Amino acid sequence: MDTTVVHLGNYEFVMDEPVKDTVVRDAKSIYKKILHICFHQYDDDNTLKKWDLWGSFIVYITLSIIIFLDNEVSDKKNTFAFFFFFFMVGHILVSLNLSLLHTKIISHFPIYMILLVHLYTYLTFHLQFRHFFQLFCIISYSQFPLVFSAFVNLFISCRMIRLLFSICAVIWSTYNCILILTKFIKKNRFGICFFPICLLQFFVATFLLIK
Repeated sequence: MDTTVVHLGNYEFVMDEPVKDTVVRDAKSIYKKILHICFHQYDDDNTLKKWDLWGSFIVYITLSIIIFLDNEVSDKKNTFAFFFFFFMVGHILVSLNLSLLHTKIISHFPIYMILLVHLYTYLTFHLQFRHFFQLFCIISYSQFPLVFSAFVNLFISCRMIRLLFSICAVIWSTYNCILILTKFIKKNRFGICFFPICLLQFFVATFLLIK
């Protein structure tokens, strides 16, 4: 089957490719983002510009499953509901804070895209909408260490070891965000940008620890 591909700057829109090819392409993109954000194996900002919501979906679903599998959680439904609410609201608020502070991950567009970008800017209030989702994507992918920590803690009964794993996960997740976003944030805005990120990572880790 012929596949129609439309290229717009750094983005590729595939109109009629097989589902298998789409799944494989998205899986490779997810894997590359995890390596880039959590293990810093790529120095390619184009990876960040191609945002997706798979990171937040995978992190949330995995952590939710871990909560349900934890025998120490008695009221699983309410715990699940509270986690969903605070997880989503926290990510939205932190991403919105960064977006309003003009943390922009900008790509280089060819000349024919400049007019489209200007139109897009006019319609979406200076590109804040697109940057919001880029930041949401980065913050979500940066929390994969918390997923790993929560999974390991399922098999550990000692609270001190659990606490140690959680602290390491918070430090790792926060470091991921800071390292990626530092190049896009003005120096006089470091504190107001990174404090909410640290607070979010700490809250998620604490919630998973005490449930």
